[in-house]
Amino acid sequence: MFLSSTIAYIIALTSPGPDTAIIIKQTSSYGRRAGVVTAFGIGSGIFIHCILAVSGISLLILNYPSLKVLISFIGGSYIFYIGASMYFSKDDPDNFKKKSVNNFAVGFITNLFNIKAFIFFVSLFSILVEELYGFYFYFYPIYFAITTTFWFSFLSILLTSNKFQYVNIYNNIYIKSLFSAILCLIGLYIILTSVCDYF
Repeated sequence: MFLSSTIAYIIALTSPGPDTAIIIKQTSSYGRRAGVVTAFGIGSGIFIHCILAVSGISLLILNYPSLKVLISFIGGSYIFYIGASMYFSKDDPDNFKKKSVNNFAVGFITNLFNIKAFIFFVSLFSILVEELYGFYFYFYPIYFAITTTFWFSFLSILLTSNKFQYVNIYNNIYIKSLFSAILCLIGLYIILTSVCDYF
């Protein structure tokens, strides 16, 4: 079960989504270190998702659709806000990089309010329920959090390697607008799908 769950998670982890978009945005805007710190935030969000899933709190959230919609709305709105603020920020990358930002919080909040990530772990741990005792109760959340942090840190390093140095969204208005639009669309999609599911 461990091998199959790991394969399933790696496939989900490497698929494009809000977390990947945030890493690209933070790395392009603030550099490699910011991307790695954001990756730690995302990994911490994954850890919380896992703890909620294995502790049974997940049943409470899934049994109350209004709570699920609220979480999705907050998460979608936050991602939309990041995309919009990215578009309306000044085009001077040096001025932008001087602005202080809590990269850890950006990654953590983006992932924590990603209801799809939460549902994924609920589904995953429902398969692993027979193994979730003793050592494994703590092992799985830590393992998935570390795996997530490692992947997005690697992505941040890859994006800031010499081969990708020319990719700077604040030197190209078209790339900047594209990533901004992607983030806004992801945010709107999360909000609209959660509302449609509720009604």
